[in-house]
Amino acid sequence: MKRLPLVVLSALLLAVAVAPALAAEGVPTFTTDVAPILYDNCVVCHREGEVAPMSLMTYSQVRPWSRAIKEKVVSRVMPPWHADPRFGEFRNARGLTQDQINTIVEWVNGGAPKGPDADLPQVPVFPKGWTGGEPDYVVDLPIEFVVPAQGEMPELDFYTPLPFTEDRFVEALEMRPTNPAVVHHAGTFMATLPDDVTVIDGVAHAADGTPLNQRQISRRADGGDRFITPGASKLLSYVPGRGYEAYSHGAAKRLTAGAHINFEMHYNSIGREETDQTKLGLWFAKRPVTHEIINSLGAMGPSSYIVEGAELRTTDRGSGRDLPVIPPYAEDWQVISVTAVQNDVTVHGLTPHLHLRGKSMTYVATYPNGENEVLLSVPKYDFNWQHYYDLVQPKKLPAGSKLTVFTSFDNSIKNRYNPAPDKEVYWGEQSWDEMYSPQVRITVDQWDLTKMKPATEEE
Repeated sequence: MKRLPLVVLSALLLAVAVAPALAAEGVPTFTTDVAPILYDNCVVCHREGEVAPMSLMTYSQVRPWSRAIKEKVVSRVMPPWHADPRFGEFRNARGLTQDQINTIVEWVNGGAPKGPDADLPQVPVFPKGWTGGEPDYVVDLPIEFVVPAQGEMPELDFYTPLPFTEDRFVEALEMRPTNPAVVHHAGTFMATLPDDVTVIDGVAHAADGTPLNQRQISRRADGGDRFITPGASKLLSYVPGRGYEAYSHGAAKRLTAGAHINFEMHYNSIGREETDQTKLGLWFAKRPVTHEIINSLGAMGPSSYIVEGAELRTTDRGSGRDLPVIPPYAEDWQVISVTAVQNDVTVHGLTPHLHLRGKSMTYVATYPNGENEVLLSVPKYDFNWQHYYDLVQPKKLPAGSKLTVFTSFDNSIKNRYNPAPDKEVYWGEQSWDEMYSPQVRITVDQWDLTKMKPATEEE
């Protein structure tokens, strides 16, 4: 047998190694079957410059990850979505059908063939930098903040004045850090500042030059949200997996003329000095607005709490709020809140917020006739993917209803994210502390903006 020259043999081996696998009969291909699934469900995150660690736009990018993709979709870890499918329908739901999962499994098991280039669908085009396209208006953090290389960062408040001479309504908002690696979480609020407070380089100062945070301002006799509808001062949060919200059915967020945007920023150091200048994108309402979105359970009515076991204590981090201490090694420690609905309200969306010990959260509406309905169940809460669950059809809760939220925490060694199962856990801002925040987005039915002016704290 005549031997091939070494150069020719090497070239043939290289060609075999890099050539796309040929599809056996009946085996799905990337271009025909798999790319459409990825383009519709995955590349919104898995593309250059987005949150996912790798791009999945092309065959050469996808092929090395094919077995990992199979594993993640079979386990339904990806696309990330944590609502129990038995309860509720959500506009922004993610997930693959069983047929789509089967297609990916068959493709991987069949050697992950490429398929004809002519079958590749058009590569989706995404708005650069913003989920909803270019915003109508962008509010910048007033300074480019320098995050030190080391140390624990407290929450910081910055203020940017709004230029509007009359109230404006927005149907969508998005927070985008310029450096997501150092932004642990962030929030934006509407804030009205007392006359004796001055903003210098984005920071509020008292008349004597003392810097003030938002809690200190709110405690002042003439401070806080005195021109803002109660419960509506919160605009939006940025947390892992969440930073964009859009509203429908005539609901929108109000931007109060003459107010400031309060950026509440929590940075974390990553071993080297970094900078960030987070932005808030605003899309003005294009349709008539009938009701103002409220981000507060308190707007429904008073809440009571049923807590498992322990005493009430407050962290020494100055939170001003109570959460019962979670005992060491507690695997299923429960908190139940019950909110009495005093006015007819409409629930537009829900968003659980817990920290690393968060295990599950379920919202149950009880109507005046005694009927119960699960609005949302998140049986496996994941701090890394905190979603806004946007209801396809908003739920009416008439006065006399109640909203009960069942929440459990896992402070045991079974929780792989638990930094210290042997420690008591208190309420606090840091991830290794804990938080209990069953958020809702509601409108109060009687506050119909086409018929009346919403009540304010001064009225």
